[in-house]
Amino acid sequence: MKTFRNTVLIALLSLSVAAEARSLLDGDYVLSEWRHAGASFRPHEKAPTLTIQGDRLSGFAGCNRYSGSISTVPKFKVGPLATTRMACLGDVAQRNESAVLAVFEGAKRFKLKQPNRLEFSGAKGQRLIFIRQSDAIEQVLYIAPETKTCSAGVAQMECMQTREAPSGQWTLFYSQIEGFDYVAGKSYKIKVRREKVANPPADASAFKYVLLEVLGD
Repeated sequence: MKTFRNTVLIALLSLSVAAEARSLLDGDYVLSEWRHAGASFRPHEKAPTLTIQGDRLSGFAGCNRYSGSISTVPKFKVGPLATTRMACLGDVAQRNESAVLAVFEGAKRFKLKQPNRLEFSGAKGQRLIFIRQSDAIEQVLYIAPETKTCSAGVAQMECMQTREAPSGQWTLFYSQIEGFDYVAGKSYKIKVRREKVANPPADASAFKYVLLEVLGD
């Protein structure tokens, strides 16, 4: 009987520790730095994202959205992950997304440094470092004068091209910006508010964008 009680207490303690770990990790993050195959990189303007809610995680990997599970006991494990199947804009973006997902699924441990810095690491020095985000932030977007054909699931559509710095690389923008009327052939510099979307569809953005001000072209 004593052995049984001890076993139950250990199980309850493990569940309590797991729940506490998950509550500490819950939130929205943006990738700050990653290391894979001996090389260290900092993401471009359209950085991968991560949302953790209990034992589930989801986010944007660079070209596609992903979702899966995360557990902290009896050992730390991420995945398996499911992803959408949108085409990446170039070979570099494809390689970067594949590397980020590979580090995710190969992660062996995590570390929460300060309240806002979450690090996943693998057995061979692979590493993902995420910075926790607030529910809403303001940011500046540069918008190209021409759109590009893109895929949302099986549907084809025209996507704006955006970047967050004048010298950054253009990336496809799969969302809409509330209050913004895009005119083809004209470039823009705008300020937007990015807000978190609760439970977005698998092929939709995790954020909503609202126009605050047109700054110029």
